[in-house]
Amino acid sequence: MLAVASKTVTATLPAALLVIFWWRRGRLEWRRDVVPLLPWFALSASAGTFTAWMERNLIGASGAEFSFTTVQRVLIAGRALWFYLGKALWPADLCFVYPRWHLDATDLRAYLFRSERGGIRGSLGGPRARACAAGGGAVFRRFALPALGFFNVYPFVFSFVADHFQYLACLGIVVPVAAGLAAVYARLPAGSRAAGRLAAVAGLVALGALTWAQSRLYVDAATLYGETLRRNPDCWMAAYNLGNLRLGKATRRQRWCSTTGR
Repeated sequence: MLAVASKTVTATLPAALLVIFWWRRGRLEWRRDVVPLLPWFALSASAGTFTAWMERNLIGASGAEFSFTTVQRVLIAGRALWFYLGKALWPADLCFVYPRWHLDATDLRAYLFRSERGGIRGSLGGPRARACAAGGGAVFRRFALPALGFFNVYPFVFSFVADHFQYLACLGIVVPVAAGLAAVYARLPAGSRAAGRLAAVAGLVALGALTWAQSRLYVDAATLYGETLRRNPDCWMAAYNLGNLRLGKATRRQRWCSTTGR
C-alpha cells in the first residue's frame, strides 16, 4: 500500500507475485494463490485508474498528440519492449530523452513483441533454466505494461521510451541472467573458477565505467540538455530548456554589467 501510494507503477506487483508462485510451484491454485491477492488487485486497479485520470485531466496526456489507434499502441508496445530489453542487457548509449520514433504500420519488427517471450525462454538450455527465463520475461512484461503505450503518459509528448520507465521491469531480466551466471559458475571445474571470478569483476568494472560516464551528464542542467541535444538533435524540449538557461545567464550578466558599470 505504501509503495502504490508513492509510485503507482508498483500496482503491477500482484500480477508479478502470481508469476513467482507459478514459477516456484509449476501451477496456480485459485484458493491458495489468487484469492489472497484479490484485495491487492482491487487496490492496484483503483490506483492505476486514478493515475490514468490524473495523466489525462491534470497533467495533460490528452489531445491530438495522444490520439493513437489500437494498432499504433501495439506498435509502440512492441518496439518499446525490445528497446528496454536491449538497454537492460547492455546499458550503453543512454539518453535523457530518446528520439520519438515514427509509427510505421509496415515495419514488421514492431509486431514481434510477443516473440520476445519465446526468445528469452529459448535462449537457455534446460527446463529449469527455460522456466526461469519464462518467469523473468513475464515479470518484465507486467512491470513494463503501464509505460508501453496502452495508457497515456505525458512523457510520450517527447519520446515513447525512457530509461526510468523500466527500473522495476528490468528485475525480470537481471534476476534470471544473474541466476544463469551463478549456475554456470557452479558447474565450472575448481581450476577454472578463478577465471570466472575475474570475468565477474571485469563485468562489474565495465558496468561501473558506464555508470560513471552516464552520471557525469547530470552535473548541471546545461550539461544535461546539451548532451541530450548532441545525442538527439530533434529534442525540442532540451533545446527550449537550454535556451531558457542561456537567456537567464545572459540577462543576469547584463544586469550585473549595468549595476557595476562594466
